[in-house]
Amino acid sequence: MTRSKMFPIQLLFCVLLGGTAQAAGTSEVSDVLIQLFFLVLAASVGSWLFSRLGLPSVVGQVAAGVLIGPSVLNAVQDSLTLEALAEIGAIFLMFMVGLETRFKDLLNVGKEALLVAVLGIFFPMVGGYFFGLMQGHSNIESLFLATTLVATSVGITAKVLQEIGVLDRKFAQIILGAAVIDDILGLTILAVVSGLGKGGDISLLGVLTTLGLSVGFVVAVLALGIPLLRRFQKQLRNVPLASSFSLAVVVGLGLAALSGLAGLAPIIGAFLAGMVLSEVKDEYEFESKVHALEDFLAPVFFAMVGVKLELGLLGSPVVLMAGGVLSVLAVLSKWVGGFLGALSQGRKDAMLVGVGMVPRGEVGLIVAGIGLSYGIIQKEVFAQVLLMVMVTTLLAPIVLKVLVRPEARS
Repeated sequence: MTRSKMFPIQLLFCVLLGGTAQAAGTSEVSDVLIQLFFLVLAASVGSWLFSRLGLPSVVGQVAAGVLIGPSVLNAVQDSLTLEALAEIGAIFLMFMVGLETRFKDLLNVGKEALLVAVLGIFFPMVGGYFFGLMQGHSNIESLFLATTLVATSVGITAKVLQEIGVLDRKFAQIILGAAVIDDILGLTILAVVSGLGKGGDISLLGVLTTLGLSVGFVVAVLALGIPLLRRFQKQLRNVPLASSFSLAVVVGLGLAALSGLAGLAPIIGAFLAGMVLSEVKDEYEFESKVHALEDFLAPVFFAMVGVKLELGLLGSPVVLMAGGVLSVLAVLSKWVGGFLGALSQGRKDAMLVGVGMVPRGEVGLIVAGIGLSYGIIQKEVFAQVLLMVMVTTLLAPIVLKVLVRPEARS
């Protein structure tokens, strides 16, 4: 980056490091480090500020990225290096989500959670697809737009339920179980749609091939990975790696890479790797270290989502109107699916389940980011999805806290 292209705050930072001569001739590595410094600093401040306000920290990280990005301060620009770091952040985020998800827990969530998950995918998928077609988008872009509506944020929902002290309630267990199933099915749908997006056309053979590859990959990893890990658990202690943490990282990155080579999204492999390793995480000391790595890299991903957003697009009446309609569709489709799926628990608890399934959070951002990086969706659609993610992520925790009676929080 030359002096003429540097934002004044970057010049000041370079001066503090060693003078204007260094600023004028900043190396590429130094340039990346400076931008990474601003990115991590802004994400940390945004996360802290939004947490203090009682709002989801991931939204604060995205807002921080918008602030320091080209749309406002221009302190950080999109680059291949930062994009790679952001993708690694998404990989470790989903790896950590997988570590917190045991396969046996999915088998015990009950028929209500499964029904909530399926209906919570069906209604958003259908609604999002036809909404995309009504806007004049192609089949692929409409499918990807629908895919962004599918997932439920496990992290945000779990945090809210924990804060109000109802994690042991039946409706809360249904929400968490359905959210996890949503993520698995949603990631499978993401694999299918992103695979089709790379090919360019939709055909029955293409859908069946990609679906078969996706389902086959998921089944193979879970059906073979967990038994093999249990069988050779003792031998793994003799593997010549520095620590169990190193082995965990190797497995996570390896399955993420294998998933990418298979034509699927790398985050699918990372999520499955986490699920496999969750079976032995209590016997090895690596979860806290993986969490520390994710805690550093994941904010880079969310901040880069904000950096990519052209703020001027949100000022467009077309984007605002379409994003508003998409937000309403996202809220209603998830709420209806959750409500109908949990009606056996009574109308009040069914309503709570519906609200708890609404936030898209980090999973919605990951899907939108992948769609933009693959060139499947345009920046205008990305802005609409980002608006939808922020609305659902902010709205659901507030409504959930209001609906849960104080006496039910004990």
